[in-house]
Amino acid sequence: MDLTEGFHDEVIETRENNLSNSTATIKSKVSTYPLKPGGASFKTNVLIQVNTSKLIYKPSIGAAIFSFVFFAVGFGVLFFAFLPLFKTNIETVSINWFLILFGLLFSGAGGFMFYKFYKPRVFDKQQGLYYTTYQFKLHQSRRQESKDYLLLKSIVAIQIIGEHVQSDDGSYKSFELNLVLNDASRKNVVDHGNLKSIIKDAEMLSAFLNIPIWHASSHTD
Repeated sequence: MDLTEGFHDEVIETRENNLSNSTATIKSKVSTYPLKPGGASFKTNVLIQVNTSKLIYKPSIGAAIFSFVFFAVGFGVLFFAFLPLFKTNIETVSINWFLILFGLLFSGAGGFMFYKFYKPRVFDKQQGLYYTTYQFKLHQSRRQESKDYLLLKSIVAIQIIGEHVQSDDGSYKSFELNLVLNDASRKNVVDHGNLKSIIKDAEMLSAFLNIPIWHASSHTD
């Protein structure tokens, strides 16, 4: 994968040289293929440092606008489809089921994208956790790791993977930022088409967690 300027090789190499034997073994076992094939062609999320002990992902302006357009179009179509019911006798009105289905699909897609892009992604040193849930429950997070709760100490590296995505409308590049865990498994954090943003996020997380960045070659979907 071609890396842009600003990717601090000397910092990455320093952290790589400090790898323990166990971490080096983990690296040899980690897959270098995309964890989530596909991905958005635009920047979906922005990593923000709230304070010295917390990093969080927020949706980008582009993601917010993209989601709103889908939701607004769907809601507008539904409003137009149901409007005749409020203007005349309901018994004499024929319902346009195509418009209703179209509106439900678009508004549903917009709502799903809002949910996905706005879903919390929080790295919290104070709690010692990375969590991705709208309802944080400390007592539950302490009992066991799950899809919503992950111990920061179990993260051994940040992985960047590039992917050439083919679609009916053409092709584009998308880049994954994954967390590599101490059992050689991975957890995806973000997946979008802005490489500079992905690299910046990886460097912030690498410094924040004091772990190396592992990057793999691009793959074709």
